[in-house]
Amino acid sequence: MPFAPGGSVDVLARLMAPRLAEQLRQDVIVENRTGAAGLIAAENVAQSPPNGLSLLVASGGQVTIAAALASNLTFDPMRDLVPVTHLVDTPYVFVVGPTLRQPTLRELVAEARANPGKITYASPGIGSVTHLMMELLNQQTGARFEHVPYRGTAQAMADMIAGRVDMTLSSIASVKPQLDRGELRPVGTAGARRAAELPNVPSTAELGIEGMDVRVWIGLVTRAGTPEATIARLDEASRKVLSQTDLQERLAPLGLVPVGDGPQAFGATLADDAARWRQAVARGNITLN
Repeated sequence: MPFAPGGSVDVLARLMAPRLAEQLRQDVIVENRTGAAGLIAAENVAQSPPNGLSLLVASGGQVTIAAALASNLTFDPMRDLVPVTHLVDTPYVFVVGPTLRQPTLRELVAEARANPGKITYASPGIGSVTHLMMELLNQQTGARFEHVPYRGTAQAMADMIAGRVDMTLSSIASVKPQLDRGELRPVGTAGARRAAELPNVPSTAELGIEGMDVRVWIGLVTRAGTPEATIARLDEASRKVLSQTDLQERLAPLGLVPVGDGPQAFGATLADDAARWRQAVARGNITLN
């Protein structure tokens, strides 16, 4: 687990672990190994024996974004890690603080085109999903939203509510408390369709903003060279767990949408994701320095 205890991805892993243990008839232990944007955990799995006993609960930051952005890694995320199961998708929403009055993302894009750099956005750091998706929005629309990187989400949320930064893009689960309290306002969701949690908020596709149908995924990956039969067993067990109604009911309030794609389909998702971020990083001349 590359994230700290208590977040939605950690909760996902801890909900799945006992259910996976039941399916696999062996212990499943969640070990939090944080640091370096999750790359410490990814490196640990990439250097583990290829036997399927070490799994990474991965997101783009440790695999596809890392492959596009991080140049000093001791491993190659797209070569040394292989897909097991696409667990869930995490819908993302554009939210604004009290400084902005535009009703939708389309109007914000128009303002950011007319006045480049005037509208600021917070992210959890350079190379984060938020940073790269906002850079993709800039590239797709010709707008320029000004990046204000933070070291995490807590201070970013506080500054947004206080009006010191204008907007952000985040998972729905991360900003749901602020939306419920009216401290932040949603102006659009990233993707082709509206999010079930925010049925009154238009999607980027509805607003005529193309190229933002980005799947923010969470999945299991393991060390390359792991036998296909072992991966198939892990995939089958994971999908059986994801199909359980009680688990789905626990995931819904977290904004996590079960997927359950196996290694082949998940591998195609990773390849598309990696290509997208390589292009966005090159076009935006984005570096970690």
